[in-house]
Amino acid sequence: MSAALARLERWQVLALVALPVVWAWIVFAPGFATDPDSYYHAGVARHLVEDGWVRHFEWLPHTTLADPYPNMYVGQHLLLAPFVALFGPDTGMRVGVLALSSAFALSVYAVLRRRGVRWPAPWIVLGMLASPALLTYAVFLKGATTFLIVLPWFVDAVWSGARRRTFALAWLSVYVYVGATVLVPFALVAMVVVRWWDDRWDAGCVVATVAGIAAGMLVNPSWPAHWGYVAAELGTIFERDGALVPGEFRGAEWALVTTDTLVFLVGGVLVAWGVLLMRQLGRAARVSAAGASGAIAAFGLLGAGLLSGTKMIHLFAVLSLLTVPVLAEQMAPWPRRIVPALAAAAALAVAVWSVTHLHDELRDAQGVVRPRDYRAMAAWLDERTTPRETVVAPWDDMPGLFLFTRRDQRFVAGVNVQFLRDHDRRRFEAYALFYRGQIRDPERALPTFFDGARFVLVRRLAHFPGEPALTAALAQNPAFEELASPTPAWRVFRLRAPAVTGQP
Repeated sequence: MSAALARLERWQVLALVALPVVWAWIVFAPGFATDPDSYYHAGVARHLVEDGWVRHFEWLPHTTLADPYPNMYVGQHLLLAPFVALFGPDTGMRVGVLALSSAFALSVYAVLRRRGVRWPAPWIVLGMLASPALLTYAVFLKGATTFLIVLPWFVDAVWSGARRRTFALAWLSVYVYVGATVLVPFALVAMVVVRWWDDRWDAGCVVATVAGIAAGMLVNPSWPAHWGYVAAELGTIFERDGALVPGEFRGAEWALVTTDTLVFLVGGVLVAWGVLLMRQLGRAARVSAAGASGAIAAFGLLGAGLLSGTKMIHLFAVLSLLTVPVLAEQMAPWPRRIVPALAAAAALAVAVWSVTHLHDELRDAQGVVRPRDYRAMAAWLDERTTPRETVVAPWDDMPGLFLFTRRDQRFVAGVNVQFLRDHDRRRFEAYALFYRGQIRDPERALPTFFDGARFVLVRRLAHFPGEPALTAALAQNPAFEELASPTPAWRVFRLRAPAVTGQP
């Protein structure tokens, strides 16, 4: 290796700076629109700063989050709190995205270096920008955002057979992700591959993973409410309520993945796996047990994603970002240098397209509510509602209003409508029928099911199928008056008559 190439390899970590620069171009774009999860996580961090420990989620009193609050992302919220404290809710949310996503990239870099990958920085930069699945995760605050910082180290610990590190990282994962149990199947796959490769059973890391997760569940600030939260989350794998339609009353990430969506999200990743397969077919040597277990686990997540939704597809992309470079290094030297060069050129072209596409999509998206809209509506509601008054709003608008509104605002549903359904089935059914425009007398529904709420928010550009019917019903109902909205995102209706609290 030439001296210049050696110096370049030594300083390649600086290439990772390109990632937060690109992400900032997207996140700080004037028309940037994020998802409900981002507002929720930043909102909890804000209230940790302003009000101290959040023991009761008073903003959603009729959900399983209410009392006590099972905060399964407490680690993430504590990490976000300084950014919100320094920069305020909106900017703090955006800076927090850049900080946590950069920490993830650094974790992948460090682990790939430990695994002997010579050029991890180009792999990471091209991989994270060329895959829309990884790019969108990097510019939003998702539930798994902080977990992804821990995941590469956990994978490395299992690959190394380091039981103590496996135990500690599994324990830590419980505080940053409700789906920490996904670590157990990975450890099981690694154990089976070691048995196949080395003809020996080594269950140490499996035991350490289970013990670490158990420790996190036993020593937990949300005790004992978090047990029910985790059980309900795991239950969604086996039970699907037909009323919780993905994209309507459930996050769109739970919708079944179509072929075009799969190709869009991880098409480049699948091509990379195909190249590795072709290369391996031409080799006499087999890859390491670590590489094989990573491949099996990655495609297991892909299969789970095809059955359950894009959430697992994103984890497939993350595990591929770790495993593909390791396998490519093990398959070196490549017979034709032109192959890596062409692959890099293609990845760069796709990365440019992926970044500009997402930037323009978030900037120009119609019917998407932006942070400035939530801020304006939250201030407007604060001036016109009484303390602890309930506002009826679309469930996916609740997190944005929650980030900017005062502490005592109340909402019927938010974050995840399943939390309402699991706590109060009748109120959930009323809420679902209400926003589907199927309640003939909405003036009776507000005092009966929605705590005597007076204000109703409906998107001006409908994003649920039933919203046009609801809007028409409220506009034609003499019991409601339409008020001038502070932002074009919503139409606002107020019940004319004084609300009379009833019992559901």
